[in-house]
Amino acid sequence: MSKSKYCPDPTLKIGEKLHGFHVLRIEQIPDIRVTAYETKHKKTGARVLHLHCDDKENLYSIGFRTPPEDSTGIAHILEHSVLAGSEKFPLKDAFNELARGTLQTFINAFTYPDKTIYPVASQVRADFFNLARVYTDLVLRPRLLKETFYQEGHHLEFEDLEDIESNLKISGIVYNEMKGAYSSPDALMYKSIQENLYPDITYAFDSGGDPDVIPSLTYEQFKEFHRSYYSPTNARFFLYGNISTEDHLIFLKEMLSGFDRVEINSHIESQKKWEKPRNEHGFYPIGKEDDLKRKTAVNMAWMMAENTDHETVLLLRIVSGALVGSAAGPLRKALIDSGLGEDLSPVTGLEQNLKQVAFAVGLRGTDPDKTERVEKLILETLRKVAETGFERELIEGVLHRTEFRGKEIVRSRMPYGITLMGRAYHTWLYDGDPLVGLKFPQIIEKIRKKWEEEPQLFQKIVQKWFLDNPHRLLSIMEPSKTYTEEREEIFRKKMSRLKASLYREEIEKIGKESLSLRKMQMEPDLPSALATLPRLKLSDIPRTIETIPIEETTIAGITALKHEIFANGIAYLDIAFDISDIPEDLQPYLPLLGKLTAGVGAAGLGYEEMAKRIVLKTGGLWCNLVTGMTTDGKDNWQKMIFRVKALHRNVPDAVNIVSDILTEGDLSDEERIRDLILESKNNLHSSVIPSGHLFARRTAAAALSVPAYRDEQWNGGTQLKLLKIISDSFQDQKGDIREKLSRLRNIVFGKDRLVLNLTADSEGIDLITKSINSLAGRLASGGSRGVPSIPELHLQHRGIAIPAQVCYVARVLPAPTYSDPLSPILMVLARQLSSSYLYKRIRVQGGAYGGMSQYDPMNGNFSFLSYRDPHLVETLKVYNDAIDFISGNKIEDEDLEKAIIGTIGLLDKPMDPSGRGYIALIRNFAGLTDKDRQSFRNRAFDTSTESLMEAASRLLAPAVKSSSVAVYAAAERLSKANEKLAPKLEIETLV
Repeated sequence: MSKSKYCPDPTLKIGEKLHGFHVLRIEQIPDIRVTAYETKHKKTGARVLHLHCDDKENLYSIGFRTPPEDSTGIAHILEHSVLAGSEKFPLKDAFNELARGTLQTFINAFTYPDKTIYPVASQVRADFFNLARVYTDLVLRPRLLKETFYQEGHHLEFEDLEDIESNLKISGIVYNEMKGAYSSPDALMYKSIQENLYPDITYAFDSGGDPDVIPSLTYEQFKEFHRSYYSPTNARFFLYGNISTEDHLIFLKEMLSGFDRVEINSHIESQKKWEKPRNEHGFYPIGKEDDLKRKTAVNMAWMMAENTDHETVLLLRIVSGALVGSAAGPLRKALIDSGLGEDLSPVTGLEQNLKQVAFAVGLRGTDPDKTERVEKLILETLRKVAETGFERELIEGVLHRTEFRGKEIVRSRMPYGITLMGRAYHTWLYDGDPLVGLKFPQIIEKIRKKWEEEPQLFQKIVQKWFLDNPHRLLSIMEPSKTYTEEREEIFRKKMSRLKASLYREEIEKIGKESLSLRKMQMEPDLPSALATLPRLKLSDIPRTIETIPIEETTIAGITALKHEIFANGIAYLDIAFDISDIPEDLQPYLPLLGKLTAGVGAAGLGYEEMAKRIVLKTGGLWCNLVTGMTTDGKDNWQKMIFRVKALHRNVPDAVNIVSDILTEGDLSDEERIRDLILESKNNLHSSVIPSGHLFARRTAAAALSVPAYRDEQWNGGTQLKLLKIISDSFQDQKGDIREKLSRLRNIVFGKDRLVLNLTADSEGIDLITKSINSLAGRLASGGSRGVPSIPELHLQHRGIAIPAQVCYVARVLPAPTYSDPLSPILMVLARQLSSSYLYKRIRVQGGAYGGMSQYDPMNGNFSFLSYRDPHLVETLKVYNDAIDFISGNKIEDEDLEKAIIGTIGLLDKPMDPSGRGYIALIRNFAGLTDKDRQSFRNRAFDTSTESLMEAASRLLAPAVKSSSVAVYAAAERLSKANEKLAPKLEIETLV
């Protein structure tokens, strides 16, 4: 094997046998700078893949094939339950203990339709092996107590836990999580297509669980599923980072000791191909006040190639990208321009997390009577593409974007190792080559060569896998005003019948068992059980902050920040305009200005041509609206930031594209403007139920500060209502909308409002610097900041009616900002409440999927939140009780240390190159210096139990009177809650 200067030198040899493992393969992948080792454990047959590199954020994961045979959610409930505890670590919730008291940079588990994966990550070697040790034992040797099954899965209890005369109900964390999922139109759309496209195999079932089916799962079935699939023989260990492969093998030898190879049949069958297309019809919930018109979604989906046929799958990815991946895609353009619907369906694109990949495309915001026209348009467009082919620029753009994604180091919410893990598991879980999805440049080069030899290559793909493929599904999803109410009524009657059928002794038994479960949940773990977990000490953690390189300068007379950071041949440019003085009547239109600027035509080119340029020459171009307080809390800042990223060779073109859209954007294309408004409206609307806690937090926080007000105005319910109004009356208001956007553009895009932010290695920074002159020369002079616009703020208790079977409950309190001496204490306090009091009361006992507190020192607020919560009034009481509890009770030293460690872990979350440059820019706007950050870190380290109590009693308890509440829930739940609440919620519809 030839060595690469970019990858770590190999330390093992192919064929070598050590520590019970056989080295099967060693391969260097220079484009992502890793040396890959594939090994196999001789005794158990466990497979191991390690990507060795210089990244200090090491990732460890165990994956199993776990094909369900029903929709009881057995794989999902087991994913929650194995992490509760094992014989070696006999806790009630080991996962939460690890999350709250380690420096983990990622800890979670994922249930897919056919596999379950358990990843953890840390930047500290000792912490990493502690996490991996506990995770391995939890997964392979869990206790699986009956109480854990009841808590995480499902159990019967009474609405009033101590009154057996009250109504019977079902509770359970996964049960309530999936009730939330089954309230989401997008989730129901995905579910319907998957289950009907693969009706004869495991994908016909919901691995997450159908709330109507979950209660039929027995404890015995639950335990048997673990016995069947959770063995090292069925396991694939994925490792990533700078720890040596041999060190991992030594560790795994210990972890796998005592296990033998077993007979396991976890093979995922392939769906037999149909001989003719099929149709299916479903429904999703909307509010009672909503109009049924233009609310239907019509989709077409095809089952395609086996996932292990990576070349074909990549060809299908390229074709998918060319058809619908940009505004220039012929299928996307035909559907949007047809006027048959409002925008593309959210399921549009290629789905690779299945054994046989699928492609779906469709329209939402249409009507059932347009179904045949939508289907005909899709097929006619595909026939035209198959006959005439794609424009070369379109294919080149998709190839470029594919190369870009393979090259870019991305670490946002999840580690970069998770991204690579997903690519490996795509094929590995189906016995394919785990490395094939990591070598984009090689495969793309192969495809380019094939394309040159066969110019009609992509047309033939369209013909074979779309037009000649009878395994096609037409899916219609209609809105229903009674969907949620009908399900709730069926459930109430079912519970009533069940209770009526029970003997008195059985009813009393349910009451006793639920009280016993609650008692168990309330009891703390034994100190001896807690002591089994390996722990870091505060003294093991560096007290010094990590800094980001920054050089303040000017480029072409414009203030600029430069961050010289390795970015694997990619350069990032942020163009930030000050918008703090925008008049109040124009503020709500800023998100539209950002969306349209990046999405319309410019410099004499239509939007399709601009879309081709963007795909061909950039890795992405988008706009963020960002706001926050200064560190001293005396002022606030508001910015519109256009962000673009490009390979070094394309930097001049990328900057020219940005120059064109900022200075010569086309606001005359009314149809394009309408389409982008509809797309924005639908995207925001569909995100409400999956992210209801964030919308609730925005709604409540908007009463407390200007930055929070702006965040809600730009990204919350206020923005959704505006988009609904202007989309409904676009024909009458289009002139006024264009006039507002033109005014905004003239105000915002001025040179004097501008700050530039450059992130790349030295070569990339030089390339951007040289290209900026063209942008600077084209931007208008002037535009200096005027008097800040200050909106009126009012405390509020609001209930937002949404068609959901669960609640999202938020209470937000005013709090000090970053420079206050108690601000680090509040961050530790939020961590402590989230991982202890709120976690136990709202999630463990209440059955919600999540209960948490968050302190935001950059915006000066402290939030209490719940997610997919079966309760409302009770949750608001828990929030008040939490403040009383932490104000009047000293926490144990061990719990305090865990909270501090968890807080430091949050502060030390690793970032990718783009994120590091971006956060440095945000800190600059806030006036946050490295000296401030070091002081904040020091005070967090020095938090005492007394200072926690002081922060709670002096800052939080009095702030309750000036806090705001927002609840997103069904209208009936809100009205019922108002019978008990004081002050009452002001109930309104979402739109």
